[in-house]
Amino acid sequence: MNANVISDYRQRSQVASVASLVLALDWMQTSDVRLVNVSLEGPYNRILDRVVKQAVSKGMTIVASVGNGGPNSTPRYPAAFPGVIGVTALDAADRIYSDAAQGAHVDFAAPGVDVFVPVGERGRYESGTSVAAPHITALIASTNFLETNSHAIVSDLTSSARDLGEPGRDTTFGFGAPRFRSGCGNFKQ
Repeated sequence: MNANVISDYRQRSQVASVASLVLALDWMQTSDVRLVNVSLEGPYNRILDRVVKQAVSKGMTIVASVGNGGPNSTPRYPAAFPGVIGVTALDAADRIYSDAAQGAHVDFAAPGVDVFVPVGERGRYESGTSVAAPHITALIASTNFLETNSHAIVSDLTSSARDLGEPGRDTTFGFGAPRFRSGCGNFKQ
C-alpha cells in the first residue's frame, strides 16, 4: 500500500504536513498494515508523537530515515520517536553519508549514497537517508516480522549486523548494517 503525503507547492519545494502523515498512518492502521517505511523527516511534533506511539503500541513497525541535516543536527522525527527504527545512509565503501544526521535515534545503516532510483521510464542516482530506509524495510519484510514487535525486530536485525563504527551501538551507524539472509525468508501475507 502506498500513501502519498507530499504536496507540491508551486512556490516552494515539496512538503509533507503533519496532517497528511497522521491521516496516512491512521489509514494504514485501519487497513491492518503492519510495516511502514517513512522516507522523510521533520522537527518534533506532539500530535505526530501521539499517533506514532499509538500505531507502534498496536503492532505497526515503522522504519524511518534519520535525516540529512549533518552530524550536528537535532534529532529528526519520526525516526527519533521511541519504537521507530531509524536508518542512516552508507556509501559503497561503508562510509557514512556526509549529510546524515547522527544520534541515539540511529538504529541501522544501509546503502544510501549514489543509489539508482527508478523515476518514470528512466531513473537517476540519489543519496540520502531516505534512500537507505527502504533497504531496511525490505529486509524486515523478507523475514517473519508479522509475528513480533519493533523491539524484537531490532534485536533480530542486530544479531546479523556488521558493526561499522565504535564496538557495539554508536551514534553514527547504530547497530551497524544488517545482512540479508540467504533466500527470501519466511514472509507471511
